[in-house]
Amino acid sequence: MSRSPSPPPKTTIDRQTTTPFLLNFCYRASAFHSLTDFPVPTPSNPHPHLPSHLQIYTWMSCTLQELALLLTQALPSILPDPAIGTRLSFRLVYPDLHASRGGGGRLESEGRGRYLSKEMGSVVVAAPESSNGDGPGAIRLQGEEADKTLEEARFVIGDFIDCAVFPPLSDGTVVSSGSVSARSGARGNGYGRVRGGGYGLSSRGSYNGFGPRGGDFGGPGTIPSGEWRRGERLPDPGGFRGGRGARRGY
Repeated sequence: MSRSPSPPPKTTIDRQTTTPFLLNFCYRASAFHSLTDFPVPTPSNPHPHLPSHLQIYTWMSCTLQELALLLTQALPSILPDPAIGTRLSFRLVYPDLHASRGGGGRLESEGRGRYLSKEMGSVVVAAPESSNGDGPGAIRLQGEEADKTLEEARFVIGDFIDCAVFPPLSDGTVVSSGSVSARSGARGNGYGRVRGGGYGLSSRGSYNGFGPRGGDFGGPGTIPSGEWRRGERLPDPGGFRGGRGARRGY
């Protein structure tokens, strides 16, 4: 009887020596963004406006749990009160390469393509751990996919991560993962633009002093040249100009 092959081991990434990349991390309350909310750069508008988002420096070893922790620490008000039972679901939003090449997909004006999405998984806010009487314990995030990495999700530099924050139902139960996958965002910005927070966020959601300065990683990015398959690790771009942000983020 044949057995299915074992999944490949996770790649070990040394975050002290590996150059991080810029990730546009979008978020919204109770629904995902519509794919039409994600703009495609054009010659006339090379840096289009993005949905509500954070810009973070991270690595391919970043997990869904780390992304959720970063979001809840940077924007604590994004969680309801009480937060226990909140589900944070993640989607990968990426370019439809066949459409952009004219391979049967719908092409929009100025030769633009479109985006596709796929589910990455979710984490749930659990009851905090005991704090030994020193105040409330730290937030706990759990779930079968909490340790899933960007690399395992076949993330490619330039893709978006979209996070939908679903509060618990009126009876306190967690929104099921099945119902989450059936929801898509209508046009709108959920919580609106970021206006501040413990991470020094600017009005466009970027980190003050840690945003891209040379344009290497600005916007959704361009499709890498050469022969490659989606999700393969790409060579270090080398020209990283993130300045002081090189050791921040996840």
